[in-house]
Amino acid sequence: MWLLVVNQRAGKKKGLILANDFSKLIEQKKYKYHLINENSVEATNQALKSLLETGEYSKVIAFGGDGLVHLCIQHIISTDVSFGVVAAGSGNDFSRTVGTHKKSITQLFELYSNESASRVDVGRISCGNHVTYYVQVLSTGFDSMVNSYANGLKFLRGKLKYTVAMLFSLKKFQPIDYQFSVDGRSYSKNAMLLSIANGYCYGGGMKINPFAKNSDGFLNVLIVEPVSRIKLLALFPRIFTGSHVRHPKVST
Repeated sequence: MWLLVVNQRAGKKKGLILANDFSKLIEQKKYKYHLINENSVEATNQALKSLLETGEYSKVIAFGGDGLVHLCIQHIISTDVSFGVVAAGSGNDFSRTVGTHKKSITQLFELYSNESASRVDVGRISCGNHVTYYVQVLSTGFDSMVNSYANGLKFLRGKLKYTVAMLFSLKKFQPIDYQFSVDGRSYSKNAMLLSIANGYCYGGGMKINPFAKNSDGFLNVLIVEPVSRIKLLALFPRIFTGSHVRHPKVST
């Protein structure tokens, strides 16, 4: 049985339109399905949790952006349910990473109708007793501030949203002292940002760590050492191609 989860506000109701189109294809095949179409994150979260606990569903398909993907991952991580996404958000980075971003509804339906599924890695974050999972990039530092600011820019989408957010964040940010360990080796660094990537992109296709692959069993760490605001401004556009990793202040 299929469980469709929609963010009705995603892409100016694009998520709901795509979910309805997808539902028609399911009905043509006479598959059983249920559609979660709630007015809030809290209600969507509760409905997804309750329905998955019944054990009746074998597939979850998300119609929205990376926020909805993140919500769904928290619930399916401990199940045998397969997961797919129909991109309808502003960034759609998970769908870019798994190769479904530009596919039509018909192509996606055929793909998700296939009983075979590919496994992907999932990052695990624990803070005290709280555990969160992620499939793309864990950001800390400057890019985290940019993302936070971008989330408030409802009138912009994709790369433009994050570019504008970067310009506003540039004035306020100061480098951070980091202590961390990788593969048993400890580090102490003063840096502009530290990201831990499972997927290669975030922010609507910005290739923060072009080496990251979500099925190789590794997380990829990237560090940007302190640079002036002018140099950071010049470095930022290179994230769109991934060429920033060649900068002497960037290490992976």
